[in-house]
Amino acid sequence: MAAPMQPEQLKHHLSVLNESRNREELASSARALAASQDPAALLELARRLRRADFLDRLDDTSDPVSDIDHLSQVFAELRTHPVEASGKVCVATYDSPEFRALPIRVNMLLAALASVVPVSPDAARVFRESSAEGYAEVNGPLLIANESPLALQVFEELIGGTWVDAYVKVDILHRAVIPKRTSRPVLEVCARLLASGVEPEVRDGILETLFDYRQKEWYGPVLQAPTPPPWESASTEALTFLLQLAGRVHHDNMDDRLKAAVQATGDRIREILAGRHR
Repeated sequence: MAAPMQPEQLKHHLSVLNESRNREELASSARALAASQDPAALLELARRLRRADFLDRLDDTSDPVSDIDHLSQVFAELRTHPVEASGKVCVATYDSPEFRALPIRVNMLLAALASVVPVSPDAARVFRESSAEGYAEVNGPLLIANESPLALQVFEELIGGTWVDAYVKVDILHRAVIPKRTSRPVLEVCARLLASGVEPEVRDGILETLFDYRQKEWYGPVLQAPTPPPWESASTEALTFLLQLAGRVHHDNMDDRLKAAVQATGDRIREILAGRHR
């Protein structure tokens, strides 16, 4: 963690944040506090991010097509300098109705909050509340990428709950789990979901995410589609767990393409494991 911000520096930046009408100057001081990793400085930043009058000075919020560029710079600093105190900034700011008045602000906040590992109980509350309010598709990949216990717990609730429709859950699985499908904790989440009796569409979505990869079908013509890590990079523990999961799947309820994918991936995993045991 960086050294605490010097009192003279903090005093200068707070003076700017309190009085300046120059958006570039405001953004510069706000970015300095966001990057400081200093709990006292971050607390002062949170107090201002919660207020509409400060947000209106930072960006032109009267313009409906404004990209709130200065605020995005502040949250980029929080995201790239994650500490416990920056997570508290995000939680306190989320709890402000004035901040949440523009949905795009919430997207930035959630990304910064998810950069803090591990997810705290207060952060988990924010992810639950925001998922129920329409941000589940934003949160899914963030929670899996975080991979800490509470993050995975909220993801499991997201896929197993009623916040979004089944087809949306499948899309979230494709985007969130594919890059992490060799992670044992992520595999355990998927196994619990399969055992919990999720909707058939979601069950198949979990299985195809773990055992198949259909880039064009799932993501369309995007430049940077999520990609799975090679099976060879997975730990023996993770591969063994996945192979056992494949053995517990009831093939009678799957279409032929999914059956073939489960079989082919299982065969590949057996080859890898056999090579490691020689």
